[in-house]
Amino acid sequence: MKVLMTLVLVLLLAGCAAGQGGAGQTPAEETTANGKEETTIQQGAGGNLPRPPDSTLSYGGQEVKGSLGTYCWFSDGSGGCADAPPITPPRKRTLTVPSGSEMVFRYGGQSPPKKVGAEAYPLSKNGTSTASPDPNRSHSLKAHGSGVERTIPVELPPGEYVVDVFITVRQGDATYYFRI
Repeated sequence: MKVLMTLVLVLLLAGCAAGQGGAGQTPAEETTANGKEETTIQQGAGGNLPRPPDSTLSYGGQEVKGSLGTYCWFSDGSGGCADAPPITPPRKRTLTVPSGSEMVFRYGGQSPPKKVGAEAYPLSKNGTSTASPDPNRSHSLKAHGSGVERTIPVELPPGEYVVDVFITVRQGDATYYFRI
C-alpha cells in the first residue's frame, strides 16, 4: 500500500510540474507610456492564433497606427481572446487634431465593421492616461458613416487624449488606442 501511495504521489507531482512553464505560449511585449506590458498568446497546432487587422486614425494628411488592446477574434476555425489594460501610445505616435475637426478611423479589414464606438480619455500633464470608469473623466465620441472608414468629430476641450475605438465585425471585436 505504501508503494502504491508513493507512486500516485510521484505521478501527481510529475503531472503538476508538466503543466508549468511556457510550452505553447509566446510572450509578446510592447512598451507604452504606462510601462512595459506582456501579453501571452496561446498557440494551437497551426501556429499563432488570428488577430484583428491593423487600423489607423488620420487627420490633415497625418496618419497613426492604433495600438491593439483587448480583443476576441475568430477565423478559419481557430481564435481566442486577449485582454490588455488601457494603452497610452507613445508621444511620437500622436495625431494633432484641432477641436471642432473630424478625424477618420480606417478599419484594416476587408469588410466593414457592424459597430464602431469611440471614447476619449484626457491625459495628465505628465502624459499618463486618466482612464477610469468615472463618466465625468471621459468623453463619448460618435463615429459616422459606413464602410471601412468612419468619421469621428473631435468635440473635445483642448488637451491631450487617448481615444479608444471599439469595433465589432463578423470575426469578433477589438479595441484600438490612439493618442491625439
